[in-house]
Amino acid sequence: MRAERFKQLLKNGVYRSIGETTTAFGMANGHEQRMLRVLMYHKVNDVPGNPLSVPCAVFDEQMSRLGDLGYTVVPLDAVLDHYAEGTPLPAKAVLITFDDGYRDNLANAAPILQKYGYPAVLFVPIGYLDDRRPLPHEEHLAARGVLNETLDWSELAELEAHGVRIESHGISHRPLADLEVDEAAREIALAKLRLEERLGRPVRAFAYVKGSEAHYKPVHLSLLRQAGYEVAFTSVSGANGVATDPLRLHRYNVEPYPARTFELVLAGACDAIALKDTVAGTYARRLFNQALGTATK
Repeated sequence: MRAERFKQLLKNGVYRSIGETTTAFGMANGHEQRMLRVLMYHKVNDVPGNPLSVPCAVFDEQMSRLGDLGYTVVPLDAVLDHYAEGTPLPAKAVLITFDDGYRDNLANAAPILQKYGYPAVLFVPIGYLDDRRPLPHEEHLAARGVLNETLDWSELAELEAHGVRIESHGISHRPLADLEVDEAAREIALAKLRLEERLGRPVRAFAYVKGSEAHYKPVHLSLLRQAGYEVAFTSVSGANGVATDPLRLHRYNVEPYPARTFELVLAGACDAIALKDTVAGTYARRLFNQALGTATK
């Protein structure tokens, strides 16, 4: 727990330093050509010692800050229409997304989103719906009694009624780059088919598991197109412009940032941190986490 706390404080400090330096030199990447920011959340809860979690009060504050800073939260349909038909997005457009299908997204995040009238997207790995097993990266937490339950199939409709749209995160929560091509093709296509059967509508978006440049390959973009996905989201930091590949859309991973750091991230002032999401950066992070004792599957 101490290692995780140290890691979070270090990340907050690095982001703040990069952001303030970039802003001081007028290099923030928040100009109009990069019109879509996508926020990536995981868990929203107040369980201590729970990595990838944003406390409920911090999440509420961040949602409030979006409006205060002049951002417009858009639904996934607006993003789909923009990349498929060129429909303009509003100035300072933001898409809110969640990965992994945690039950606290329904219990804690959805009511806060409704409070502000914000739509969102939740990417679920279908192999963990109706399953009490912890997700692979949660096993070390479960071993020490920190349990983060995932949703049941029956709860997906309730989330959609709250304005949280369900889309695909594969089946097994394994990076596509770790799978044989035929297995990756099955995950991509079957997850879409099963969700469509349950939801009664097309599933049009996919989020790569882990999502750095090391976690998917060009062949996977072809498999996504063949399966009928129209957009896919990485975890590579940065905003998105008209020229961004719709199957490689960037997202900002959001953590319990102080208000100023959250503002700097949204403004594009911390985009240099995307170096950590390159292939080399991913392996460097892996070694750092192993040394710190915070590595997960």
